[in-house]
Amino acid sequence: MFKILSKELKAFFKDKRAVLLTFAMPTILITFFALAFGGIGGDGIHQIPLLVCDQDKTDLSKKTINAIDSVKMIEVIPCNYDTAIDLIKLGKRTSVLVFGKGFSDSVKQLKTLPLKFEYDAARVEETGVLLSLVPKALFTSSVGKLMTQEYFGQRLKLLDSATRYKVFVAMSFGSSPSGNTLDNLMKLKTTSIIAAKVGNVGLVQAVAGTAVMMLLFSLTGMGGGLLDEKEQGTLKRLLYSPVHPAEILLGKMACSIIVAMMQLTAMFIYAWLAFHLQITNKILPLSIIIIATAIACSGFGVFLATVARTRQQLQGMSTLVILSMSVIGGSMVPSFMMPQWMQNISVFSINYWSIQGFYDILWRDLPIGGIFLSKVAILLAIGITLTLLSFRFFRKNVLALD
Repeated sequence: MFKILSKELKAFFKDKRAVLLTFAMPTILITFFALAFGGIGGDGIHQIPLLVCDQDKTDLSKKTINAIDSVKMIEVIPCNYDTAIDLIKLGKRTSVLVFGKGFSDSVKQLKTLPLKFEYDAARVEETGVLLSLVPKALFTSSVGKLMTQEYFGQRLKLLDSATRYKVFVAMSFGSSPSGNTLDNLMKLKTTSIIAAKVGNVGLVQAVAGTAVMMLLFSLTGMGGGLLDEKEQGTLKRLLYSPVHPAEILLGKMACSIIVAMMQLTAMFIYAWLAFHLQITNKILPLSIIIIATAIACSGFGVFLATVARTRQQLQGMSTLVILSMSVIGGSMVPSFMMPQWMQNISVFSINYWSIQGFYDILWRDLPIGGIFLSKVAILLAIGITLTLLSFRFFRKNVLALD
């Protein structure tokens, strides 16, 4: 038994691919996920950007904004209202807090505060955190102190902040002279800028994220057919026939693009039939992003296949690269949940551009053109660039039949 054990251990550690998948791969994935959730460096606090539009422009509104900005998890970004709405619709920002005109007067007169919180409902994690932090920041600011002192009188004056907050929560159900409770006076008016009827954000994330990741794996496997043909001698026979080497590569790519479009189409039809994902009124833009994604993923798959010299090299390399791209690109963890620096590098993955393109049409309901077509153009550029690089490595690695 011990001889068999020794033999098996030696064989295992001689297999570099097996060792890589057993030890290096989990370590790399743990690192990526830890970074994605802000679990490294400093206190692990991930600041959430919050656009703030100050239409009142008084000392009290400025002090209140500074109080919100002092919250560790919130990064206040001053912005005018129209720009803020455009940024949210394009998916570049999560939400905007609007201080309407008459804010200061409402505080002093104990009237309902003209506060609006408009957001992208697709960013449920971030908006949920903001909606829990902003009201508390309002209460502990000058606004909260003025309104609670006016509302409850001097009884709260000598209490510390934590106690005052508890008293506020306990007593806020009493009526003010105007008939409103204090929590209603300070309550944010929330509005989803992205219409809820567009679709279920979790479903869009699940379908788009999974579809792109699995497509990368399947097309890389198809690209590996070149290496199998090389090892089996089929490629040599093809080269002896009146077929140009470029035609061999282009034929493989054409096949993978067709398969990719079929795979993506099947996944979205399944999501439509099984989970009622609304795609019937978006056939044209959905077809455009599917074609662009298929070209980019096909170029990626063939590129990896031509860089590797053996099927074993391809399998180890593709697993590492695809899983890494899927993490930083948003297939496994939505990119907006990641720290800002990680969101910055997510643009180097195919997953990011494809998933955001699907979000544009299935959730944000953007028209064809502008920001949507820019994502399509980037995917096509990625596919073309990787294809051109594939020709070079095809001649260097795959056609080296010795």
